[in-house]
Amino acid sequence: MSEPNFTTARQIEGFSQISEKVLGQASIIRSVANLEVEGTPGFTTVKVYVNDLATIDDYVPGTGLAVSADGSGYVDINNLKEKAINELLDGYTVETAPADLVASRLEAALVQMGEQIDTDALAQLVADGTEAVAVGGDKPVVGTIYADILNLKKALDEEKAPREGRFLIVTPEMENLLLNTDSKVVLNTQRGDAIIADGFIGRVAGFDVFSTVLLPSGTNMVAGQRRGFAFKEGWKIPPRRQNLDGSGTFIGDSAVQGRIAYNYGAVRPTLLQVHNGAE
Repeated sequence: MSEPNFTTARQIEGFSQISEKVLGQASIIRSVANLEVEGTPGFTTVKVYVNDLATIDDYVPGTGLAVSADGSGYVDINNLKEKAINELLDGYTVETAPADLVASRLEAALVQMGEQIDTDALAQLVADGTEAVAVGGDKPVVGTIYADILNLKKALDEEKAPREGRFLIVTPEMENLLLNTDSKVVLNTQRGDAIIADGFIGRVAGFDVFSTVLLPSGTNMVAGQRRGFAFKEGWKIPPRRQNLDGSGTFIGDSAVQGRIAYNYGAVRPTLLQVHNGAE
């Protein structure tokens, strides 16, 4: 039995634009994570350089100041996942497969990948983060949710989290509380009418607010600063149309294929404040 002719494959032109568009809509993790990660997922261990504060002290003329060590260093991120698509295009060869069909199937796969990326990464973010409100604590209601958010803000303030790059991830239930008429959410932002498409619903108390159904069960909100969590993705096998004709099984068929790797993890857990309270 002959094998598929793997030399007959065509890379899908424009896949990078498609992936950026679709993953950006389906996944919020890239909007809240530190993307300054070194290494290529699936090929090397990725790492993040954590820049520590320097030690300063009084300088005494004639005596000087003792030399202090730099506490900065790399943190390895070791939560590698790989996902792939290998979907049959029945009755279409590499040459005859319509471009719009190939693009639509790739787009559907990327939406699913985006959801899986968020499911994995958000679960890790919650697990690695600092539990500001434990399970068994009070669950936010309309009258308390803004105070709960301010408490999360205060926890980040006390950890000296930079004010720029702060985010708040909420469940749809918490989103509805925030969008109550008494809410402090500001929807009028520079991101324009497309803000709902990528999960961004506005700003409150210095946070960019995102809504998702993919937070782990029992978690209401996560407040953080983007330096707290790292994420990086990369294609191991870029999307392509692969010939299957001559395999002895598939006759005149091809497939849409692609393989993506991603890695993620907490870098500064105290910059990820988790609200797990439940009534």
